[in-house]
Amino acid sequence: MTQNPFSDQSGVYPRYDPQTGKPLYPGWAGREPEAFSPGDTVFGWLMLLAGYAYWRVFPVTSHPFGGFLLILALFIAAAAALRRRGAGFGLMPCLMAGTALLLSPALFLSANALFHFLVYSYGIAVWCYFVYASCGNALEGGFSSLLPMDFIKAILVQPFASFEKLVSALFGSRGRKQSRLVWKLLIGLLIAVVPAALILALLSYDREFVALFRRIFSFDWQSLFSHLGSLIFGIPVGMYFYGAYFSATRHKLADTFTAQSCRETSSALKKLPALSAVAAAVPVLVIYVVFFASQWQYYISAFSGVLPSSISVSAYARSGFFQLCAVSVINFLLIIAMQLFVSRRAGKTAPVTRVLSVVFSVVTLVLIATAMAKLYLYIERFGLTPKRVYAGWFMLILAVLFLLIILKQMIRRLRLIPVSVVVCVVLFAALSLSGSDRLIATYNIDRYLDGTLESVDVEAMEDLGDAAVPAMVRLAQTLDRRNGTDINAFLADPYDDDTLYTEVGWYLLGAAEREPHTLFNFTVPRLRAENALEQLSYFNGQ
Repeated sequence: MTQNPFSDQSGVYPRYDPQTGKPLYPGWAGREPEAFSPGDTVFGWLMLLAGYAYWRVFPVTSHPFGGFLLILALFIAAAAALRRRGAGFGLMPCLMAGTALLLSPALFLSANALFHFLVYSYGIAVWCYFVYASCGNALEGGFSSLLPMDFIKAILVQPFASFEKLVSALFGSRGRKQSRLVWKLLIGLLIAVVPAALILALLSYDREFVALFRRIFSFDWQSLFSHLGSLIFGIPVGMYFYGAYFSATRHKLADTFTAQSCRETSSALKKLPALSAVAAAVPVLVIYVVFFASQWQYYISAFSGVLPSSISVSAYARSGFFQLCAVSVINFLLIIAMQLFVSRRAGKTAPVTRVLSVVFSVVTLVLIATAMAKLYLYIERFGLTPKRVYAGWFMLILAVLFLLIILKQMIRRLRLIPVSVVVCVVLFAALSLSGSDRLIATYNIDRYLDGTLESVDVEAMEDLGDAAVPAMVRLAQTLDRRNGTDINAFLADPYDDDTLYTEVGWYLLGAAEREPHTLFNFTVPRLRAENALEQLSYFNGQ
């Protein structure tokens, strides 16, 4: 076959001249050769298998270790395939891939369903970016402010630009007829699924037919249909994965959604006069001044710990907390709007925009500090829950972002967007890998046993899943020593004089009845829970 004159020996199709930076062959850019190499074919089958595996571990909240294995396999397969094509693994794609791989153990180190979903989704999103950026498709190199645009293009645009290429790739460069045949067969099978299921259900009234059918197919039908469904629905997922790879290696859509077009769009939005921004900001700032003046003594109580005599700790802590958080988010959106729409002079941010950004940031930091103080009082009174941890983490994120906004006005070269992305990823990693559910349970039990917390909310402990079991076993053993009871005899001789003891007993019974872990649903908290329950002879089946 004649080699395409626009490709190099490595198989990577350059977009720009390395010396001048000008586009190479703009009329050809984005077109790909028709042939599929053996490596393309192998990668196509791997992505089809990945699509099947995607549905086998779905939902990932029930099969977290399976999700971890899939993320790991996707990165290994993509790195090998891209390396074979001579792709240059730059700093940003490698750095982002590293964050995804470092975060992925949270899938089995934690039993938190929310973390499982977020970490899994982040891993797949970063995989798309890794494939996209490793082939030189990034809008800009390094820590670019266009990084969010790169992610949008890598996740929502590139995979669908070559969505149909998987079927052709499965049979290589000479497999067009086979690919058409496969398409026809797949369409026919999809059409046959519904009528076949209906006919089988209607004819199942005949016992002889059912008996004959079972003798012919003497295996687990539920398992069969499960695997068949995973295979059928896995095809579009595999097409998505392979489409991302194919578009990236062929530089599809190189002339669309470019850095220049993004900057032109951004410049076109900056039409709002600076005077209009001031006129819009002044009324809001006046409201803040009046608010702080009228409520100063009330809100300063959050820091001093001396509350107004007419209000309880719980009512004070709850009052206005979510409103303060909402106002902080609104201020953040106002600052973004000023950056997007206020006009610039000679390409530089207007001084009034920088001043307003600093003022709104300082005001918001005061509001966040007040909300954090309220949250601290609430935790001191009632202990920790996941929602309180998430609220504190979210306010910490906001506080750091507002501090970065202030620094940006002083250090003009600071790349605010990529630095903000890094900060968010680092703080999310700290939250998801910290075992927050286990720490919550330990904190609450320790404080109850120390006498600084009035009670333990067992229902809230149930929401923590397996992570709370070791702490609850320790609580049960402590209550046994205090009451002179034996938790192993809970069902035979329940101790009704202690309501907490009864709730703990039923909690441990429910924990002991959970299914033991398997490979795909394995988590470290579940293993720790089983080990903790083994300390109790009754719950260990002895």
